[in-house]
Amino acid sequence: MSLLHRSLHALKWNYLGTVVRTASQFIFGIILARLLGPEPFGLVAIAWLILGLGNLVADFGLAAALIQRQAISNMDIRYVFTLQMLVGLCMTSAVVVSAPWVANFFSSVNAIPVLRAMGLLFVIQASGQTATTLLRREMDFKTLQVLGISSYLFGYLLVGMPLAWGGAGVWSLVAAQISQALIYAVSVNFRVSHSWRPTLKADDDGMFIFGSKILVSNITSWGISNLDSVIVGRVFGAVSLGFYNRGMNLVASPMNAFTSTLQGVLFPAYSRTNGNAETARRAYLASVGLIAVLMIPAFAAVAAIPNTVIAGIYGEQWMPVAALLTPLALAMPVNAILAVGGPLMGGLGAAGLDAASQSICVVILGVAVWLASRVSLEMVAWVVLGVYLLRAVLIFYLVMGLVASTWGQFFRALVGPVGLGLLAALLAWSGDALLIKVVASPMLRLCMDIGCTGSVIGVLLLWLGRHLLSVETLAVVETMTSRLPAPFAYCVKSWSVAR
Repeated sequence: MSLLHRSLHALKWNYLGTVVRTASQFIFGIILARLLGPEPFGLVAIAWLILGLGNLVADFGLAAALIQRQAISNMDIRYVFTLQMLVGLCMTSAVVVSAPWVANFFSSVNAIPVLRAMGLLFVIQASGQTATTLLRREMDFKTLQVLGISSYLFGYLLVGMPLAWGGAGVWSLVAAQISQALIYAVSVNFRVSHSWRPTLKADDDGMFIFGSKILVSNITSWGISNLDSVIVGRVFGAVSLGFYNRGMNLVASPMNAFTSTLQGVLFPAYSRTNGNAETARRAYLASVGLIAVLMIPAFAAVAAIPNTVIAGIYGEQWMPVAALLTPLALAMPVNAILAVGGPLMGGLGAAGLDAASQSICVVILGVAVWLASRVSLEMVAWVVLGVYLLRAVLIFYLVMGLVASTWGQFFRALVGPVGLGLLAALLAWSGDALLIKVVASPMLRLCMDIGCTGSVIGVLLLWLGRHLLSVETLAVVETMTSRLPAPFAYCVKSWSVAR
């Protein structure tokens, strides 16, 4: 298949799996939040701040190096696997030893056993990382999604949920995560056979250098995504971190699911363009347009009705999250749009640019969030939105130099989706203001808000899509026509006729 069709085939399976997994996470997250309350989520959030950073170090960017190289040998695969396992073992040991100091930093002694237990994830995940990378390199996202969903359902449905109902508290979350990771690692290694024989020498000497650049970029990206939580946990404590974490996860989980799925396909796709700037430019602008038209209206509507969203989903005990939801929801489309710049820079061999830009933003974020934390938790959320906007501008400036794009092309990709977003926010806010007088149930009111707003925006998009989407986005959507349901395919074909 052509690169475009291979990418679309991979995206299809990636998004089918993502929809199932995101829906499962959303449902289980609501049930567990109502059963457990904020503190267990705060303790697990502390652990994941450390684990998220540690996983990046454990990988050392070598997974990206395996994907980016045009040709790899068995020795390269063994080299990557060996380093990932060695670093995973070192990271597990480091977490076990440093758990008391980490818990003291967050003023939460209850985090010590949680940190030590979840430290095992470094070794478990490292054992399946190389096999996962080989599947990603071949764009076999069907297998990845099947294994990911199966292991998630096993961990949370069969382990985590029963333990939560049985009163296990935070350990229900810990057990679910460890069992999920273990099942996935075993399954993916059964699916992909590669040598486990260790070696510290690769045939491609440039892999380590390329991987180190990706590592720096990933660490700075982690900083942008998590430094606010570190400061919140330090300044406000585990309970407030639980509130902040749930609010962030509520909006970030669907965004991350969408963008990480797209990134997983874009990176190997960009790596196979052989440096063709025109192909990369069209793919980038199309990605920006697609993300914007899907993300901006949805999150704008959520930002307009924060009280109804939190009361309807999590219940009254989580209402402090409502004050944070508007800025966090508005930050998500921005974060999603800038996220597609990293795969382009990495795929075209310019990972150093991404690392440098993100390093600047990490410093700005750290200073700004620390100052905001002196004011209030709500101010932290607004500062996060501001830094995301700054980072998006910087990323696109760098991308323009790589693919010879212009600000005008970027704005044309965004103007239609932004207009839909403003309309979605107005519809959701006005509809909720009317419904609150006659519908007492927040959950029912939320469903009605989403249904009405989504229907109007969907009809407008299908009717006026040729005016709202950029040329690059339209080209990709039209390529997907044969894969769309008949009513949608008819509307898309009408765009071509009208043009």
